[in-house]
Amino acid sequence: MIVTPRFSIGIDLGTTNSAIASVSLEDKSASTMVVEVPQWETLSSAVSFPTLPSFLYRPVDEELASLGRGAAAESGPPWVVGNFARAQAGRLPGRVIHSAKSWLACHGMDRTVPFLPWGSSDLAPEQKLSPIGASALILAHLRDAWDRLHPEAPFARQRITVTVPASFDALAQRLTLEAAAQAGFPAGIGLLEEPQAAFYRWLEAHETAGSLETQMENLRERTHHVLVIDVGGGTTDFSLFAIRLGKNRRLPEIQRVAVSDHLLLGGDNIDLALAHRVEPRLGVPDSLSVDQWGHLVSQCRQAKELVLSSSDPGPCEISIPSRGSRLFGGILRATLEAGEVRTLLLDGFYPECAATDRPESSATALREMGLPYAADSAVTRHLAAFLEGQPAVDAILCNGGSLAPAMVRERLRAQVCAWQGGGEVVLLDNPELSLAVARGAARFGQLLHQNARRIQAGAARSIYVEAAAEGKGKVLVCLLPKGTPPETETVVDAPGLKVRVQRPVQFRVYSSTHRSRDKAGDRVGWDERNFQAIAPLHTVIRPGDKSTEDRPVRLGARLNALGWLQVECIDAADAALRWPLEFNLHEEGNEESAAPRPVIEPGVSKEKQDAARARIESQFRAPFQRRDPISPTRMVQSLEKILGQPKNAWNAALLRLLWPALEGCLADRERSFEHEETWVSLAGLLLRPGYGVAFDEARIDQLWAFHDDGFWYPGKAMQLNADVLWRRVAGGLQAARQRILFDETFPRVRESSKKAPAEAVRLLGAMERIDRERKMELADLFLARLREAGVYREPYLVSLGRLLSRVPMYGGAESVLPAGLVEQAYLDLREHDWSTPEWSEAQTLFLRAARIVGDRALDVPGSVRGEIIVQLRKSGVPGPKLAPLENHVRIQQSDRASLFGESLPAGLLLEGAGPDFND
Repeated sequence: MIVTPRFSIGIDLGTTNSAIASVSLEDKSASTMVVEVPQWETLSSAVSFPTLPSFLYRPVDEELASLGRGAAAESGPPWVVGNFARAQAGRLPGRVIHSAKSWLACHGMDRTVPFLPWGSSDLAPEQKLSPIGASALILAHLRDAWDRLHPEAPFARQRITVTVPASFDALAQRLTLEAAAQAGFPAGIGLLEEPQAAFYRWLEAHETAGSLETQMENLRERTHHVLVIDVGGGTTDFSLFAIRLGKNRRLPEIQRVAVSDHLLLGGDNIDLALAHRVEPRLGVPDSLSVDQWGHLVSQCRQAKELVLSSSDPGPCEISIPSRGSRLFGGILRATLEAGEVRTLLLDGFYPECAATDRPESSATALREMGLPYAADSAVTRHLAAFLEGQPAVDAILCNGGSLAPAMVRERLRAQVCAWQGGGEVVLLDNPELSLAVARGAARFGQLLHQNARRIQAGAARSIYVEAAAEGKGKVLVCLLPKGTPPETETVVDAPGLKVRVQRPVQFRVYSSTHRSRDKAGDRVGWDERNFQAIAPLHTVIRPGDKSTEDRPVRLGARLNALGWLQVECIDAADAALRWPLEFNLHEEGNEESAAPRPVIEPGVSKEKQDAARARIESQFRAPFQRRDPISPTRMVQSLEKILGQPKNAWNAALLRLLWPALEGCLADRERSFEHEETWVSLAGLLLRPGYGVAFDEARIDQLWAFHDDGFWYPGKAMQLNADVLWRRVAGGLQAARQRILFDETFPRVRESSKKAPAEAVRLLGAMERIDRERKMELADLFLARLREAGVYREPYLVSLGRLLSRVPMYGGAESVLPAGLVEQAYLDLREHDWSTPEWSEAQTLFLRAARIVGDRALDVPGSVRGEIIVQLRKSGVPGPKLAPLENHVRIQQSDRASLFGESLPAGLLLEGAGPDFND
């Protein structure tokens, strides 16, 4: 049964504050209204406010009994959302999540993994939330608020529009939709860019031609351009609109002209900048702990809001607990002057600059609270770059709580005027900086329902797929041009485009806001300035005829009416056969490089490749022969002779070309122990490190069949070979598969005491995707073994170095263990002489574990790091190797590759796998 919605509901999922608004669909003249949101103010009292602070607090057990059900969700995990959670951020920051929205666009992190609150030691790993999960709880609170207030019009039966930053790419939009689905939102919700929503709200208040003309003179004579500047708690968005009102028109024609790139810059950055200014005044010899920093940032946020909302607030007293203090223990104090706040705001974030000034870039821009904030905090320089080459601005509409101070709005207006030679620019009124987006989203849904004229806004950015090689370089093919109208499908027929069927296929995808002239099918060269990588798109092609041959396809893309990007593989012979492509949300940890993969040729002739594959097949399909026995060494030697290269010279392309022949011999392992031993050894050689080459995910799926089959010739020797194999390809194993291997391997190491298999120990250390609880258990076991006498120490030190490394080889920043564990390891191992052969691997361990990465939650405290540096010097470590422990040094691909422990084939793409705080 089709249910006609009674209301259009708009939801602003904000970084700092969220809001919900609605408008009746039964009254064409109805205006949007803000919905008051019930929420806890204290443990015992609930209030309703127009906004819902986007903070989540995990109560302690004693508090749960005090919290009734009045303003909280009726069911679900024990998290409190809103005003009370925001207040608790200043008291118990380790139990509070904020800025969850900022994480949704944070590439290089698996946003489905629960790691928030970032860096907190107050919550167990199983108590934390993923960015998607945290966003879902905020959305669920808004949904419940509506249902309590409107039981006669259930939320699930209304027209819903959720706003996202205009700079959110297709993946971040998809993650927002996933959060909405987890929150119980109905299928078919719409997405709307926040600057558009703010403009819709302004247009609602000035919908008549006469009202518009009072705001913008000569509107009927020429096109005007309106700049929307939206600076919220976490992001800054710029959008430019063209508005036309013909001589006989009653309603204007509006078109979005441009949107900015993603910019993680907002009110949070101001709080952090103030905290950095105050920190030295607290008199702490070392840097503040993560919890202390959370206290300080929260207090600086409160001080900022007080200063900017008062005419004469006076100095602000800042006080935070000293390290290890209880509620009434030591207190660290400092003063923040009101003038400092205003000066920092204007000179640091909205400084005067020339139209030709551009944002400063930094090779070592640091992260804060785990997030990669913009290297240059000057909004005005980013705005100058955005307006380059754009039409002159006639009017500015400011939105977002960060633009509440009138002096900031006036600075922005004056800057644009100056850049345009002094011409007048109108500052449009927006009395609801924190509510306009929600109201505009509701208005958009109303116009959509009425099929009324809306802003013409097609695809905000062009979408490209990585194409086949042309000569020595890679090219991108434009799949969806910028500005493509909704519901307009573009089809790309790239010559020679084929996909494998019955197996996963994957396409690397890029976007650009800068290239507006590219058409569907255009082939363009990649460059770092104009293109941004998105997570890969993947699917499995399953034809009805059960064919296994490669299938020629075309690619189709469209932006649907709800704002969702949809991409499909289309059968080249039958356009009715289509397979939707979905974003691979878990692949980014492996392949988070902005640059396309380099094209690597195998380096040997096709004849030699064919001969090598034939040799593999003939050896495995022949019975065991004593005169010509099969073995790992003999197999590699024969391949070296055929290929004319030593195995260390075989590049990634060549190795992967040999894999199909070996994979086809999987069943031939049963012929003898030697067959199986050789197969396992060669598989690890050909597929190492499990990722970095196109379609490695599918190859690892094929390899996993070996695990599912089990050994034909079980025993210690075969288990050792398997341990080496899985260590070599660990980077290609999904978290679920690593957990399976961990649960099989850990008991063997734990129960073996001093005689634990060295390769099993190394395998455990290579599993970066296992959960933190398992990693902590593993680190504790390794440290305990190193305290024992008579233990072979090398594998434990090597694996501990992998576990404690600040720069994982392939995992995201969420996989890095706390710095406190590095300190514990140093206290355990400092009494030993690291220059002796027995303990020499401790040098490598601490060179990795004490490296500065620019995140307070991950960096080892300076005092401990200083002691480590002293001991490393005494052990003979040269000065250049110590540089990353003394200063923040850009992470290189070689830093990650060194974690593998053996040579890697040329042609792999390893860069960007972990918390690369430089990008």
